[in-house]
Amino acid sequence: MTGFLGADPEQLIAQGQAMERHGTRLQALGEELSTAARSVSWTGPDADSLREEISARVATALSDESIRLENCGRALYRHAAQQDAASSVDGRGDSARYAELLGGESWSDIIDTAQDAWAATPFDDPLTLEELGGRYTDSPEGKDFDPADVDLSPEAIADQRMRQGSLGDCWLLAALMAAAQSDPQFLADNITLREDGTWDVTLYEDGEPVVVTVEPDQIARDGARAEVRGAGEEEDGGNTWENDEIGYMSIYEQAAINHLGPDYESVIADTPSAGLELITGADADGSDILSWNGQPSMEQLETALSQKRPITVMTDPIMPFNRDLSSAHVYQVTGVDRESGEVILSNPWGDGSDMPGEVRVPLNFFYDNSIVMTGVGARPEDFGKGPS
Repeated sequence: MTGFLGADPEQLIAQGQAMERHGTRLQALGEELSTAARSVSWTGPDADSLREEISARVATALSDESIRLENCGRALYRHAAQQDAASSVDGRGDSARYAELLGGESWSDIIDTAQDAWAATPFDDPLTLEELGGRYTDSPEGKDFDPADVDLSPEAIADQRMRQGSLGDCWLLAALMAAAQSDPQFLADNITLREDGTWDVTLYEDGEPVVVTVEPDQIARDGARAEVRGAGEEEDGGNTWENDEIGYMSIYEQAAINHLGPDYESVIADTPSAGLELITGADADGSDILSWNGQPSMEQLETALSQKRPITVMTDPIMPFNRDLSSAHVYQVTGVDRESGEVILSNPWGDGSDMPGEVRVPLNFFYDNSIVMTGVGARPEDFGKGPS
């Protein structure tokens, strides 16, 4: 195959700069129009009506389009950065240039995050149990741990809030959150406490069930836990990591490590659809930014949620333009607010991190500036039934 494949970063940047210039000009025109309407010597109901029309509709519309153009310009910078990084020898591109274009963000930090998220082996050396805090059962909070104390009822699974921990397996944990919202009974049925104090967990490989045994001593201290909410005032420990408990997500996480591993790197980074299929055993509909028109609309998201289908999304690996979103991170879609035009996301990091546990993203930012990949799982009645 010969010829050029991909986009020309110089052309993308030039077009982005033109969009930003015209966006700025539209904003200025709206302000000039509003000023002119207020300053003209004209009184009466018609004058008031015209001024109100200009202020409420015309100037606002120009401002909205100005923001849209500027956002599209920044999106082109982002695509240029991705193209430049993919084409360059070291995968980094022009650090100073993109740091300036992307609003002062450190380009090197951004691309390092993306590389860590997507690389097959994000760590130079194998990640060890000690690097994850050692065994939970050897920790102060886990010294009296009894597997029988883990509440694996569907009610507990539906109610528990996730706290991710130190592993980069948000694709798995967000899928667990989504499946727990869709059918907590299915997850409860797929974890069994054995008489010897270990658990059997059913995962799925190409739609076929695989039973994986998890031992309590395998669970890392810095792994996923169930966030304890309202644990008391600050002097009593408050809502802290040490107060968080082992929950269904802790056991599922270790089951995935045992099945895909045995190394911890086996669960670092994958697609939204992969997590849903591993957990539910049914096909998930996947889409990404390369399919352009393949992302579901707000109406389609709303319909899927009404059918109790689990939905997860991945944010832009370079830099989502909603500052409440982390890059290259998978979130659960928990709802759609048609009145405000927002999609509601839940972060598997939980509360208490440097990012909020719940994020509301306007639809015009959702796919254009924030989300690059969506996974929509099967209906709960199809869980465990294999590929369709």
